[in-house]
Amino acid sequence: MSLLTAENLSFSYPLDEGKKLDIFHNWNLKVQEGEILCLLGPSGCGKSTVLKLLAGFLAPSSGSVFYRDNPVRAPFKMGQMIFQDPSQLLPWLTVRENVLFPNIRRMPARRRKATLRKEPDEQLQQILGLSGMEEYGDFYPSQLSGGMKQRCALARSLYANPEILFMDEPFVSLDAPSRNSLQKLVLKLWEEKKKTILFVTHDIAEALLLADRLMILSTLNGAVKIQENPLSRPRRRQNPDFLKQEARLYSYLESSEMTL
Repeated sequence: MSLLTAENLSFSYPLDEGKKLDIFHNWNLKVQEGEILCLLGPSGCGKSTVLKLLAGFLAPSSGSVFYRDNPVRAPFKMGQMIFQDPSQLLPWLTVRENVLFPNIRRMPARRRKATLRKEPDEQLQQILGLSGMEEYGDFYPSQLSGGMKQRCALARSLYANPEILFMDEPFVSLDAPSRNSLQKLVLKLWEEKKKTILFVTHDIAEALLLADRLMILSTLNGAVKIQENPLSRPRRRQNPDFLKQEARLYSYLESSEMTL
């Protein structure tokens, strides 16, 4: 059974005078448990829109999305979204409290306060350490750079232990060393936990490094093509096959054709 399924999915934005802008039309997708699927394409092709549809943040114009055969009509408990915007953190909570928040937000106020006063548990310490945030647990979002805020957002999503992690270019604001470090973290967590990950990126090398499959979107007629990543794991950016596939995808994304 597929973990996440899209059936006959279409989406359009309304325009003035009753017109509409079709983003894509009547496409299908099956996401298998434990896979990493990358949404890749040029700016304006609808990558983030697709991710929000699959995560339940947007409703399709037609068609349906299913999580374990259950209709998705809103964000669901076992899916966690990381947006591009670093302001997604709660400004009145510290880094540690932000990371804990998804797991404690439904607790009674007294129990929630008691939980926040406790020493960090082993899982929280590990997640903060892996995210490079171990020294910032008592900082507030206003004291963090944009990149550090995104690290905190990633740590928060991982600590919630979701079945599916939706990632909308979460590393785009990070410097190269931090970005590489978090890519390695995502791979390590995937190897250990086999989380299902759907992420948007415009970085071809990042897509080839992480993904099992590539969902390539075009600005032409909302075309969508899905292909397997031909590279075996572990992958190295300097490998000739990696560089060959990177050049091939780059050439394709520059072209106006929807053929690979």
